[in-house]
Amino acid sequence: MATQTYVTGCAGVLGFEILRAFDAAGLPVTGISRSALPEGAAALPHVRVSDALHPGWLAPGDAGATIVHCAGLSDARRRFGSIGELSQEITRPQTDFVEALVARGWRGHFIYLSTAAVYGDTDALPIPETREPQPKGYYALHKLAMEEALLFLAAQHGFRLTLLRLGNPYGTAMPGRERGVMRLLLDALASGAPFTVYGSGETSRDYLHMDDFCAAVERVATGPLPAAVTRLNLGAGEGCSLNALIAKLEAATGRQLNLVSEPSALEVKSSVLDIARARRVLDWAPRVSLDDGLARMVADYGL
Repeated sequence: MATQTYVTGCAGVLGFEILRAFDAAGLPVTGISRSALPEGAAALPHVRVSDALHPGWLAPGDAGATIVHCAGLSDARRRFGSIGELSQEITRPQTDFVEALVARGWRGHFIYLSTAAVYGDTDALPIPETREPQPKGYYALHKLAMEEALLFLAAQHGFRLTLLRLGNPYGTAMPGRERGVMRLLLDALASGAPFTVYGSGETSRDYLHMDDFCAAVERVATGPLPAAVTRLNLGAGEGCSLNALIAKLEAATGRQLNLVSEPSALEVKSSVLDIARARRVLDWAPRVSLDDGLARMVADYGL
């Protein structure tokens, strides 16, 4: 019998997609969130709570449950006045949540969605999990701090832990919630509004379609892992520059963007993940090519 899985933060894009995928696969899953699921979404097993970080929602007898933790800071551009402010407002409530789970007797499998941004800038691509993290922003710093706290708590209390360092997911089915550069490009293609390219447009990012992301998380939750603690990169394992992405979307829509170029004083370096470990450990590989994923997005957008 499959283990019960809880998905925290399921009103957000990643949590919603995981909940939807697990439910479609017939897995025992319950979403936990403060907010309602989006209007127009299919009915899914979901509990709405006043505070997703208070584990009163954990059912009796679920001490061995899997928890896919998506609740928390989602705005990668949010700024804080200091590291102390970040820790007090964001990181501490998250670690308090895990300690509260443990205090209730939980000793299951904790799957944490981290980010490839913890690696910072590097010229050595693709980036393996062994790369020394060098976070450049508060979002990445928070994710890395949570990784370290979870490693400590897992060692102290004996629960299983998987840390997923995620590239750039795209292609959500969540109504009206696609975001990121692809959505901005589609909006500009639809409206004819100018789209500004800062810098050369030649730095690359690793884009992973949501179907492939959810398939990987399902393998993590249901399959045997070689160790109690696992750290995995999740991406496509190949990069695409902004200029190339623009060309692909123009070709897919038959429209031309109104491009504006602006110099950038500090151009962020490329980020492409080495996914060899995920391929091996999960027996998984991305199946949706970027061209196919973009074609789906264009069709969903109505262009």
